[in-house]
Amino acid sequence: MKLERLVQENIDRIAGKGIVCYGKSEAYLRDLCARFPLQDKLWGIIDDDKRKQGELLFCGRRLPVMDSSALSRIDWKENILLITDGYYREYYEALCQNSYIVENVDTIYYFPNRDTEYELEYREHYQNHALENIIVFRCGPQASVYVKGMDFADNARALFEYMLAQGYNERYKLVWLVKHPQEFDKWRNYKNVEFMSFDWAGSENREERDRYYRALCLAKYIFFTDAYGVARNCRPDQTRVQLWHGCGFKTRTNFVRCEKRYEYMTVISEIYSKIHQDIYGLRADQILVTGYAKHDWLFHPITDWQEKLGVAKARKYIFWLPTFRRAKTGLENLSEYDLEGQTGLPIVRTYEELSQLDELLRSLDMVLVLKLHPVQDREKIGRIDMENIVALDNEQLVDLDIQINQLLGHADAMISDYSSAAVDYLVLDRPIGFTLDDVEEYAESRGFVFPDIKEWLPGKELFSFEDFCSFVREIGADVDSTREKRKMLREKLLQYGDDNNCKRIIEALGI
Repeated sequence: MKLERLVQENIDRIAGKGIVCYGKSEAYLRDLCARFPLQDKLWGIIDDDKRKQGELLFCGRRLPVMDSSALSRIDWKENILLITDGYYREYYEALCQNSYIVENVDTIYYFPNRDTEYELEYREHYQNHALENIIVFRCGPQASVYVKGMDFADNARALFEYMLAQGYNERYKLVWLVKHPQEFDKWRNYKNVEFMSFDWAGSENREERDRYYRALCLAKYIFFTDAYGVARNCRPDQTRVQLWHGCGFKTRTNFVRCEKRYEYMTVISEIYSKIHQDIYGLRADQILVTGYAKHDWLFHPITDWQEKLGVAKARKYIFWLPTFRRAKTGLENLSEYDLEGQTGLPIVRTYEELSQLDELLRSLDMVLVLKLHPVQDREKIGRIDMENIVALDNEQLVDLDIQINQLLGHADAMISDYSSAAVDYLVLDRPIGFTLDDVEEYAESRGFVFPDIKEWLPGKELFSFEDFCSFVREIGADVDSTREKRKMLREKLLQYGDDNNCKRIIEALGI
């Protein structure tokens, strides 16, 4: 069985056959059909991501999206198998392990979209060039689902800022791949710092494309928070590091082995080393137990934050960080379900309850700061307009260039649910409350990395509005009712409780 690129010559050869695509990507299919008029030949799609399965309406046709068990039910004398994904070599290797496919399919085809085609061209051009002192950074989800602010944030940004502070830009060129490079003019004054657009990967402007691929092909190190597809065809002497964005409680929505997609992943403890080996398909030697770069920010919160964010001064502050249930447009495959109620929030479901909570906070001289998840669909959340409850949108923090971990150092307590933000905050060893009113529904929809999630929550369990208010009263009275449980879990979940994680990451990689 051989792997063959789809070109006009073999399209003529396979005339009359249907096409089964391996990998669901509407953007890929659009590129395919723009290059070759094959939309009428598309028969179905194979994809093992459960959230992508069902149907895809494409060019007026409903294409079934099935898992790989369907491969054995297809007549391969009447159909061809076409890989429609940038990881075509990896998928081909996996298909070579399928005995039914090996016995019944002579040729597997792949279609490189425009970006993949460009990348292969530049990789070939630079294959014999020596690597240079270039470090590339990328943050956020894939380019097709851009969320403002997420392209210059999180662990990648924390590590970048540490490198600048330590003078690494004297020796290395630090290159950021973002959506809009012109938005980062203030960094131009730093030596050896450059911002490029990740859209340049498919740019028709040759100069932009040359700059982008030169950095990507010759970088010694490539750091990313989430979007690892940017570096899918790297050379063996390039080092790719998945900094990721959180060690939390939610499991991964789909299993794809990442063993060959990057060399290392950073985590915060030995427990999460084992968890991430399992859910990301990594070897033990690929895990760096260094702590997260962005945890360093927790120890150095920004000043004058109340004035900058319009938050009233108070005796105590509780930060509430619920995870998203319904994601923004473009990220619908991440969505879980909608919460019932007027507010769209867990537990505090009605405006009457919100008003009661506001009155309680006011009586205790406290402020609740509600920070929504960056991918949360804001339209699913009601208007929060209270005196002692302040809602912070992701766009507001982006406009002020503030990262959430630069604020959490001011929090006297946190309320969360299944978000990794709670584990971030655990570093500070302060009270945490967990809203669990939809814990069974969430377990069914998404699932958790721990078999009994409640045993692993380092804080107070909140199942009702009354529980929520009780936790607020505890914080107001300086009561820390779950200190012992938090201490026990903190020792298990966290390896480090200091601000030296960036330093450990650099040292672990020998930069």
